[in-house]
Amino acid sequence: MIHSDWHIHSEYSYDASAPIETIASNSKAQGLRFVGITDHANFNDEKFMGDLRASAAAVKEAQKRYPYMILGVELTPIEKPEFDYIAKTGTREGYLPPEQGTPYGIELAATKEELISLGVRYAIGAAHWRVDVPGAKALPVDLDACIKEWYRQQMWLACDERVTVLGHPWYHGKAIWYDDFSIIPRSMNIDIASALKENGKYVECNSHFFTSGKATEKFRRQYAEFLRELFEMGIPVTYGSDSHNGYADVRPAVEKYLLAVGFRDGDISELSEKCLW
Repeated sequence: MIHSDWHIHSEYSYDASAPIETIASNSKAQGLRFVGITDHANFNDEKFMGDLRASAAAVKEAQKRYPYMILGVELTPIEKPEFDYIAKTGTREGYLPPEQGTPYGIELAATKEELISLGVRYAIGAAHWRVDVPGAKALPVDLDACIKEWYRQQMWLACDERVTVLGHPWYHGKAIWYDDFSIIPRSMNIDIASALKENGKYVECNSHFFTSGKATEKFRRQYAEFLRELFEMGIPVTYGSDSHNGYADVRPAVEKYLLAVGFRDGDISELSEKCLW
């Protein structure tokens, strides 16, 4: 059912260790048609942009032997005041978030033109943390506030021209809603789906939700149903292993849940040439 993987991190990502060669050889052995290297570009500072340049160079070299490897990037929403500070100073050091009465604006680390100039052909846009209030990472977890903020970010990503695929929708590092997915209002998912469809985006089936020990069986079934509903609304679904270390084949664990909700071979999309940059 799953023939390509569009979300893979290599050793050039700050949180990963897999060599490009390992990813290439393992994916070839698994019979994958395409693999996308999507290392993180979380901020517009030299550390992350330097890592992205290194990733681009490594993929370009690997493509001589593995032409089915495609260069992508994973972009994370950041607060606009921090983006502006980095653009002015070149660093995150010394940044103090300003107090304001409304949520911060959202930005991504690079423009589409900057990404294309590096050879990037598509972008995964994915929410990872709150960027609405000062010092959000240090605050106690607030379930309602997180749901509201993830919804805001995902709606924004679904409308941004740089985003090709909405990555791992409703991922949360602390798994605060991984017991029962129905805590996410269906109306939010319908809004997100409508925005994705209107803007011609893909949505990602990320292996994390089906392999994480933090997720209950109930949650996994519900999440598969969520993806199926989006698929039936006309949103193409891509697959991303979101692999960070080595490159194991976890497709069977994911396909079990997809099959149970009606997905069949041919339903999981590959990025079309017309949507690649």
